[in-house]
Amino acid sequence: MSARFKSTTTTSASAGQAEASIPLNSKTQRRTDISADGQTYITTLPNGLRVASERSPGHFTAVGVYVDAGSRYENSLTSGYAHLLDRLAFRNSERFTTAESLAMIEKLGGSVMSSSSRECIMYQAAVFPHDVPTALKLLADTTLRPKFLPEDVQELQAAVPWELQDVESKPEMFLPEKLHEIAFQTGTLGNPLLCPIQQLNAATPESLAKYHRAWYSPERMVVAAVGMDHEELVRLNSSTTSSRVAIPGGKAVYTGGTWFESKPDMEFTQVYLGFKSAGIADEHRLYAYATLQMLLGGGGSFSAGGPGKGMYSRLYTRVLNQHAWIESCVAFHHCYTDTGLFGISASCGPQNEHALFDVIATELEAVASGKSRVSPRSSLRRPFASQEGPSSLEVRRAKNQLKSNLLMNLESRMVQLEDLGRQIQISGYKIPAETMVSHIEAITANDIAKVAGELLESPATLLAQGHVDGIKKFHPQVAQHHGIKV
Repeated sequence: MSARFKSTTTTSASAGQAEASIPLNSKTQRRTDISADGQTYITTLPNGLRVASERSPGHFTAVGVYVDAGSRYENSLTSGYAHLLDRLAFRNSERFTTAESLAMIEKLGGSVMSSSSRECIMYQAAVFPHDVPTALKLLADTTLRPKFLPEDVQELQAAVPWELQDVESKPEMFLPEKLHEIAFQTGTLGNPLLCPIQQLNAATPESLAKYHRAWYSPERMVVAAVGMDHEELVRLNSSTTSSRVAIPGGKAVYTGGTWFESKPDMEFTQVYLGFKSAGIADEHRLYAYATLQMLLGGGGSFSAGGPGKGMYSRLYTRVLNQHAWIESCVAFHHCYTDTGLFGISASCGPQNEHALFDVIATELEAVASGKSRVSPRSSLRRPFASQEGPSSLEVRRAKNQLKSNLLMNLESRMVQLEDLGRQIQISGYKIPAETMVSHIEAITANDIAKVAGELLESPATLLAQGHVDGIKKFHPQVAQHHGIKV
């Protein structure tokens, strides 16, 4: 356990004070870890379930269940099943029908939702404090005791194709998924986040139940709450479960690659350029990449607002303000437990896509031109790039914006809840906002130049959709000019 926490071992009292049924084994010994500031409590039950809470005054209580499962752990037989379980949330269960679950949600009057990602399936609710037992009862049944009825599966098989078509019609949703598929071609993070049609048609109540039994086990789950007494949260139980260990997925292997899709009817050509970055466990590099994303910034060709919108970032001042033919240009960073994807997405009108690749490659190379490059870059680098490493003013502005975004987001109770649940799920402890701010403050211009240089050492992931003839023909020459591996 991290030194940020102190541990106590206790024996719980009887668990008959409430009806909710998150299955905590509160009749035997359990260990509780308390953060140094006394705000965060984490109790680990004998069955492996972790219960975390954070003190936070307010009129609402936020509760959630976080399952260590998702598309990265799936294989050819279960591809897309996390997506399907997300869509089956709050339907038929052992104690409630779909109609009864919906009636409970309406009566709660708060926010109740579920979502699936590559590394987590989460279920969350924001309710009045007196409604917490009802909310936990609802969360418990949908996570631990669902019924996979044929009519529900048939309804999914009719509805999900429309969702897939909707995603494919929107480049801003479709291309990030394609980016992962091309970047991680051996599976794990490259597995589809949404259920493919062939898997959807093959899904049965039995196969979904088998997937649920494998992954929804106590040691892979975290129950979290913000604005609630910790002992009360632990007491809200009515049963216990046995431990079932699922086989985790392997380490993500970054491959990189290229993908071009010709769609002449598109108004704008979309280009994505990505590289391997750092995972959550690599704390210093993670904060350096987050600062680099703020420093590059970007947005659309038209945007109202001042410096808080990032209009003094590099991609605004050096790209959007200099090239009228570029419609949008934004830095992105997808971060996971063991690796990440960093890059720039941009769009432009027809016939300029090869020049767009050159422009965004130039900006990545320029920011990597500080003194701390991992190894000498290509001699074909633009001659002015060596003078364009991040300045102290740019770094200060980027760090201030990153801290501002972090602290403003944490003012939302639901964001605070998800941050707590996901941190406990991944690391086993909670990093307070003050510590995050100190990590951000420690980042220097050399740190940013170093991680930017490390990006360019890995093979690139290059995607384009729309008018792609130019980039398809000239991308090898442009990549070679910038020393980018494709």
